[in-house]
Amino acid sequence: MLIGPNFALGGRALIGDALGVLTAIFYAGYMLAIKSASERTGTASIMAVSTSVAAIALLPYGLATADVFMPQSPSGWLVLLGLALIPHIAGQSLIAYGFAHLPAAFSSVSLLLQPVLAAIYAWALLGEAVGPMQTLGGLVVLAVSTWPGAAARSAPRRRYMKNIAPRWSVK
Repeated sequence: MLIGPNFALGGRALIGDALGVLTAIFYAGYMLAIKSASERTGTASIMAVSTSVAAIALLPYGLATADVFMPQSPSGWLVLLGLALIPHIAGQSLIAYGFAHLPAAFSSVSLLLQPVLAAIYAWALLGEAVGPMQTLGGLVVLAVSTWPGAAARSAPRRRYMKNIAPRWSVK
C-alpha cells in the first residue's frame, strides 16, 4: 500500500523504498536500545549519549555533502535552535521517558501515530493534500493501534498503575 505506487518504477524509487525499510529497522533498533538503557539510567543521560553519538557519527557526512554547513544568519540560528529544542530535546526526551515507564510494545505502537498525526496537521494547518493511498495507510495505522488486543497491551500499564498508586495515597 505504501510502496505500491512506486514499486513498479524500479531504479531510484526502489532504492528509496529499500532505504525506507532500512530506516524502519534502525528506528526499531533505536527504540529497543532506548528501552534497554532506560532501565539502567535516567532520561537526561540517555539523551546526552545518544545525541553525542549521533552528532559524531553524522558530522563527517554533513561536512562532506553540505554546501553551507553552518547557518549564515541569526534567523538561521533560531531555526536550528528551535529544531534542537523542540523535536529533538523535548520530543526524544519524552519518548525516552515514556519508554522508561511504559511497556515497549505499547510505546512502539503509540509511536506509529506520529506520521498519521503529522499528515492530519499538515492538511489542517498547511493545506497539504492527502491522497486516497495516504488516507488508507492512515486508517490502517489507526486500526492497528486500536486493535482488539489493546486491552491486552494495556494490562502491563494497569499493573504499573497499581504498583505506583499506593505511593500517591494519603494516610
